Amino acid sequence: MCKLEHLKNFKTLRIYSFLTSLILALSIFLSQFGVLGNVLIQSIASITIILGTILELIHILILIQLTNRDDKVGWVLHRFAYGTLGIMIFSFLSIVSSTFLSTFFIFGRDVMIVAVIGYVMQASFGVCLSSISYHFATIEDAWQN
Repeated sequence: MCKLEHLKNFKTLRIYSFLTSLILALSIFLSQFGVLGNVLIQSIASITIILGTILELIHILILIQLTNRDDKVGWVLHRFAYGTLGIMIFSFLSIVSSTFLSTFFIFGRDVMIVAVIGYVMQASFGVCLSSISYHFATIEDAWQN
């Protein structure tokens, strides 16, 4: 239980927000260069996409539990976390559906652009949520103290 209490610290949330934002931005950046065909860059991009998605999901869950919904800043963070979770679910549905549809169509590779758009949308909302929670966590921490 001591480890769970450590996660509820605002300093830990700021570090975690910065790390999540950095990994998600790096995954978008590396996936743009992965199109060039370098296998090493594609592998690193895939690892950062998976790691960034996991960090984003954990960040959303921590933010939903940690924010105070009674004040204005906490209310905005809480609603934005739920909105980002909805975007994340929509992104996964677009990735799965475009992968499924690409097996049936003759021009299946053209349908895969929907998966790329879905992931970029998810990662950009994750970067926005991480940066907003990074800056607003100190304000909410000062209000609670």
